[in-house]
Amino acid sequence: MTLDKVIARAVLSTLIAIFTLFAFMFASLCLVYPSTMMQITQNMGMDSASIKYARRAYDRTGDIYYIAKATHTAIAVKDYKKIVSCGNQLIADDEFELFCEEKDVEMSAEKKDYSYEQQVYGMICVSEYKLGKKAEAVARAFELLNGEFPRLNAVVALLFSIENDDEWTYAEIKGKMGQIDVENLSEKDKAYFDEILALIG
Repeated sequence: MTLDKVIARAVLSTLIAIFTLFAFMFASLCLVYPSTMMQITQNMGMDSASIKYARRAYDRTGDIYYIAKATHTAIAVKDYKKIVSCGNQLIADDEFELFCEEKDVEMSAEKKDYSYEQQVYGMICVSEYKLGKKAEAVARAFELLNGEFPRLNAVVALLFSIENDDEWTYAEIKGKMGQIDVENLSEKDKAYFDEILALIG
């Protein structure tokens, strides 16, 4: 065997060992550290993979941060199916109310005059609409108002997302707004309700 062949074989063996080790480390990260993979894949622009690992991290730890991260990543890339599925998991979490309160404090510091809760609700309803579930989206948006009419709520988010030729959804929202018991709204909510009603005519 010539010296060149010995060197070539040694180099090849080293490369195979490195590749095997890398594959093993990657598989270990995927299985054992999904939260780490979530961050790595997001930094690499692999949004779908990042969502998958965030959901896996949530399933493993139960930490609401991860399902919220999955939801926001889906929103950022306008993956409507994942917005609905991840968003539904997020709002079903027992810690959702407390998580919203913490987010509202952060948003208030940034001078954002709307609630995190309604932002999530709005994106879920808009995504359902984009997926063709128009009636379900409208019904859910009004259901999520819970007797209030907060700023940039799910109904308003849906209203601003209606396609130009979609007269049915527009009429449905307008009709349901006419059924809201305005007298039971707070002064702030009533003023916002009147503003939106005037806008849609």
